[in-house]
Amino acid sequence: MIAKRLRIRPFRLSGFSLKGQLILSFLAVTMLVLSISWYYSYTKMMDIFETRTQETTLSQFRQIEMNTLTLLHEVDKLSKTFLMEGKVQTFLQSDKLSNLEFISLERDIMERINQYLTTYNYLDSIYIFAENGTVIGGTLTQSQSTADMGRSYPFYSSALYEQVKASFPQSVWRGGTTTLDFMRSSIPDGLTNARLISSLRGVRWIGGSQMSAELVFNVNERYFNSSYGSLQSSPNGSMHIVDGIGKVISSTIENTINGLYQFNDELAPEKAFGSFSASRGETHEQIIYYRMKETGWILVNEVPTELYSKDIKLIGRFTAAVFLLSLILIVVIASLWMNRIMKSLQQLIKGMKNVGRGNIGMTLPQASNREIGQLIEQFNNMSTGILELINQNEETERTKRQLEIEALQSQINPHFLYNTLNTVKWMAAIAKAPNIMECMTSLGNMLRPIYYDPSPLWSIQEEIQFVQNYINIMNFRYGEEMKFEFDVPERLIHCQTLRFMIQPSIENALIHGEMHKGVIHISVKEHGHDLLVVVRDTCGGMPPDKVEQVNRNIQSQLGGDGSSKGIGLNNVNKRIRLHFGERYGIEVQSMEGVETQVLMTIPVIYSSAAS
Repeated sequence: MIAKRLRIRPFRLSGFSLKGQLILSFLAVTMLVLSISWYYSYTKMMDIFETRTQETTLSQFRQIEMNTLTLLHEVDKLSKTFLMEGKVQTFLQSDKLSNLEFISLERDIMERINQYLTTYNYLDSIYIFAENGTVIGGTLTQSQSTADMGRSYPFYSSALYEQVKASFPQSVWRGGTTTLDFMRSSIPDGLTNARLISSLRGVRWIGGSQMSAELVFNVNERYFNSSYGSLQSSPNGSMHIVDGIGKVISSTIENTINGLYQFNDELAPEKAFGSFSASRGETHEQIIYYRMKETGWILVNEVPTELYSKDIKLIGRFTAAVFLLSLILIVVIASLWMNRIMKSLQQLIKGMKNVGRGNIGMTLPQASNREIGQLIEQFNNMSTGILELINQNEETERTKRQLEIEALQSQINPHFLYNTLNTVKWMAAIAKAPNIMECMTSLGNMLRPIYYDPSPLWSIQEEIQFVQNYINIMNFRYGEEMKFEFDVPERLIHCQTLRFMIQPSIENALIHGEMHKGVIHISVKEHGHDLLVVVRDTCGGMPPDKVEQVNRNIQSQLGGDGSSKGIGLNNVNKRIRLHFGERYGIEVQSMEGVETQVLMTIPVIYSSAAS
């Protein structure tokens, strides 16, 4: 019961006018097309902006890569140049130095290091970590040199030292380091613990074969930041340099440095360049990345989508305004056009109302378009056709009344004729003339169904009885007994047939043939769903041209036997076709000098179907 109450009734347009339905349909289709077009245009513009952003960023990445590689190559060149210094080679070659010797070398080398740090402001510090544990190096303001042997310096216990040692003689670039990672003491007040990107390599003196020290050139991360930060196109975005293990070694967001990159899992290792969408808090970003071949580092640019969606939103608002204006124009133009179309329809409706009030025969002017013009043309044909049909019905009713009057008048003559035959019959009985009496009886039996039964059909049994009465009269006429044979199966005796269908064929045989010398054979049989009645005489026959002429006259309904020869085959053929259709009728077959057959085909109608 609740489901029945909550059943939603389907929306129907029957309450709207045709004009309203057409405008709503046209508006709905237009809105659908415009909406799809707007959505497609919006998404296409988003794709274009994203593609353009990627192309611009790729160009920036390549510039950053070139700047970075230039710096790395320059640092690598400086380290090799520094390594060739005489004092540095002496330090690398000496396995054990006295304090005076170490102090002298340390002073000279540190002086050279300070020159490097002063000349190349992107360098933060330079260190030489000898395998014997002695260290020379430090920052521009603080030396971290030590003559203590035994590798007590903190750097020797770090994983970075082992990694560089394992990579000898190849150089290693590592990010995420700080100034403090290479010092043996804390940073004094007033100095900052700078973030570094370090170039480390195992080195040996020129004549040696084993690694004698590790040379470290530390580059201040801020210099990297300034080199790519100036190329950043989006002010609210961010850029990062991520190493091969996913750690951020440089970034415009300082608190992310030395940490694992948040979207590292999305950076496809098999792609050198790509992009994806991500969210950082409530900010939606397009993240574009580029993998540097030489270092394996990944340049990442995070661009807030709102930066380029602003322009798209402006375009979207403009498109929406155009969309609404288009809808208004469509409604106005459609209304004007529909008024023109509906004018003809309203004329048609008005004309139909006038016809309904009895103004039959009125016509309407032609419409301006073909379809409604066809409707109006059919209406005009219908209106004039109804008028003609009414006139025909009135004429038919007048004819029918006249025929009824004539039929009532004609009932007097058969009644008088039938009473007269009875009088003659009884006079023959009194005069003891049985032949006359029998002839009058047969004639009366023939006249009774003709005048007193208006039905067009009766049974084959009744048709045969009518034919037998006719044959009795013909026998009295010709004065001799003619031969007649009947072949009617018992199952067909009650099938329906046309009244007086067989008698004209017998009459033709008697008139045109010499039947006193032959036999008339009447047969009835089924032929599929049809009933075949055959009247065959065994004397006479006709030549082929005569048979062809007779059949042609019957089929074309031009011939006839004339009033003097009875009703005739032509009349029977017409009645069969009128009652049962064009596929039924009469056909005459004959063999000259032998026999003639009249074949009458009608449908099988049993007595129950006829009733």
